[in-house]
Amino acid sequence: MVTEIAQITVAEGNEASFEKAMREDGGIAHLSACAGVQSVRFGQGVENPSKFAFVVEWDSVEAHNAARDSESFKAFSLLIRPWGIGGVMDHFQLA
Repeated sequence: MVTEIAQITVAEGNEASFEKAMREDGGIAHLSACAGVQSVRFGQGVENPSKFAFVVEWDSVEAHNAARDSESFKAFSLLIRPWGIGGVMDHFQLA
């Protein structure tokens, strides 16, 4: 299993709308439905409320790469794309 830690920054003033898109409008549900996803955690920055983090446990990096072609991941991407003004994503082997 690998853990993806992704951070996305949204434009100031759009934090509530972005969180709603992820929690209520299906963003997290679409991501969670991808083959190879074990769990998804999502939250807002404390020091920087315009920054959000996704912590996703995947079966493997290969599973993550394969999921990018799935309908669930495409739906997730469509919901996240309008909000982001920057971000970073890495995979980790955590003990």
